[in-house]
Amino acid sequence: MCAQNNPFLRPGSNAPKPPFVQKPAPLPPKPIPRNPNLEFRGYYQFQGEWKIALFDKAKNQGFWLTEGEKIAELDAEVESFNPETEVLSLRGGMTLTLKDSDKTVLPVPSGQAKPPASAKKPTNAPKVPGKPPIPLPRRR
Repeated sequence: MCAQNNPFLRPGSNAPKPPFVQKPAPLPPKPIPRNPNLEFRGYYQFQGEWKIALFDKAKNQGFWLTEGEKIAELDAEVESFNPETEVLSLRGGMTLTLKDSDKTVLPVPSGQAKPPASAKKPTNAPKVPGKPPIPLPRRR
């Protein structure tokens, strides 16, 4: 007996299945940089040659490179640099853009010495407007 003539099947259960449509393969992900801790921090031109500042956040160490120069500690080599767009290309397809400033002021040590904490005036003296505070008696 054939499945088409089977009286126990529900109506429409023998309907032909739709053709299988194969979806196109997704695009491969962008290459993961070898060292994601690299930052492009600055550049300058000296005697017609660009000097590039790279900083490794993991090692807390910075390096100045020129085009084509490779540093083994960074595992990176400068391929090209575009000063108009401030984009740096490294071998292996990794590109870096110039890191923006945080626009914060960093503390700078000054040459003036701070007075010691013990030299402060006592603050528990009564304060009356127009009258100078009464000094605390000294121990003898």
